[in-house]
Amino acid sequence: MTKKNRLGGFLEQAGLFFSVMFYVLFAWHQWWSGVSPRLIRGSPERVEIHHAHVSIGATLFIFLILGLIIWLAKPGQRLSEKLKRSFSGVSSTALSLFFIFIFFAILCGLAQSWAKGEEAHFLGVFALPHFLNWSWGTAGYMHSAFANSTSALFSGIVFVFLFSKLKNYVKPGMAVALLMLLHLVVNLPKPPSLHPIAAFGTYVMTPSFYLIGLALYSWAPRRQFVYWPVFLLFFVFFLYLPYFAFKVLPPWHVKPAAETVSATPSEALIPIRSRNDIFVDSDALAAAKEQSSWCSQCHNFEPSESHLLGPNLVGVFNTQAGTVEGYGRNSEAMVEAGRSGIFWSRQNLESYLADGQTFIPGNLMNQQTDLSDPEAMAKVLDYLEYISAP
Repeated sequence: MTKKNRLGGFLEQAGLFFSVMFYVLFAWHQWWSGVSPRLIRGSPERVEIHHAHVSIGATLFIFLILGLIIWLAKPGQRLSEKLKRSFSGVSSTALSLFFIFIFFAILCGLAQSWAKGEEAHFLGVFALPHFLNWSWGTAGYMHSAFANSTSALFSGIVFVFLFSKLKNYVKPGMAVALLMLLHLVVNLPKPPSLHPIAAFGTYVMTPSFYLIGLALYSWAPRRQFVYWPVFLLFFVFFLYLPYFAFKVLPPWHVKPAAETVSATPSEALIPIRSRNDIFVDSDALAAAKEQSSWCSQCHNFEPSESHLLGPNLVGVFNTQAGTVEGYGRNSEAMVEAGRSGIFWSRQNLESYLADGQTFIPGNLMNQQTDLSDPEAMAKVLDYLEYISAP
């Protein structure tokens, strides 16, 4: 056996090893990434799963880099031939797009972690160096878009592979029915608080996409003219999915912050209380902070010029709506509300948090917390006043 053949054999086995490890970790990663957002933000369980999520992401990223090196180093074909082979058919194209999408999904996820000052540990031990300096909002949006594309592609690849095997034993319609049942069995043990939009995507949209794509591919006389438009439509849809689902503006739609037009408050503003008057003890402060923890999903609570998906809430009390310095994601509805004289008084904040679309129709905030309990609402309002107090 020549040295070239020995090298090729070693790289083939190494590539197989990393592929198996990658798929096992990815499957585990996908399950818990679906569970984590449904847990209480700030809870020990949520924090633990979040750290595991980031660590496994960093490990998958290194495995991807090693797999790419092995793929490039394999002897026998030029790079152009390897690329042509990787996109020669629907199966190879789907697999290639899967690896491309997941590479960018993990890269954006790492950038999102680094934007918040978190570490990403390979194998849970070795911290990766921070080599990207993206904003949390940009990295987070792109991470969501690429991750959703990757997840659907992964499920679709498994779906079509199993279909191709099952149809040798049962009729195609029965094969599809069995796969739909399997899809539901795998996905049903989700937490009961699964977001309605996420539930629709999991139980309706994703399997429907598989069925439509499979039908088009099976019936088309020229299949290459089917799967490329399907993949393109698929990618564009998932690129805008965070906007469809949560009204989060894509980075390429973010504008420079609108020039502030100062307005006169439409009502008399009650001065902000001192911090000691808002919370008489540390337990009351801790309870209010915990009640407000879900807001930190999209907003900063610390003095900073940076913003997450929503504007920094430090100093929000008694300020004009739509005028946060340096924030470029305000809707026209929010800016116009400020120009009309709406300031964030306690009463206006309560109305907005109770029913934002009624108070300011067309605003972009996706309200996901239930503050119908007066005590819970009071805690959140007190905490917003607290972080606004001098």
